[in-house]
Amino acid sequence: MANARTRYDTISDFMAREHDAVAGSLYGKPSVQVNGTAFLFYMLPGMAFRLQGRAREQALALPGATAWAPLGQAGERSPWVLVPVAQFLRWDRLAIDALRYAQEGQVATPKAEPLQGPPEAPPAARRWRDDIKALLEKASALRLLR
Repeated sequence: MANARTRYDTISDFMAREHDAVAGSLYGKPSVQVNGTAFLFYMLPGMAFRLQGRAREQALALPGATAWAPLGQAGERSPWVLVPVAQFLRWDRLAIDALRYAQEGQVATPKAEPLQGPPEAPPAARRWRDDIKALLEKASALRLLR
């Protein structure tokens, strides 16, 4: 366990020194963040990495690795993979992959964009507008007969 914690500390220091990452605590666990996005967590069973694509699949294929979530609700498609201490020699490569994923900005976070002009009318409003316009055109074509 001491070697695993030393490896985490080394990775954390490297990320802070070379990639402007911030080491701290999130949800009561040691973590590393870049641009406000956590991408590494350390705990006694192992280290968790936020990964995508092939890197995620390869990490899940490691013996003992499982899907994980920081708040405990790990789903099948969770980007987090918990890699056990027995695999701590592979943590360096996984940490670099997790850093790239966090830096690319493809992590799903809501972003607000300024509105340019009035918002577009919803489809139902357009349909009503068109229906009323068509009815008025039909009504204007009506003639009274005696």
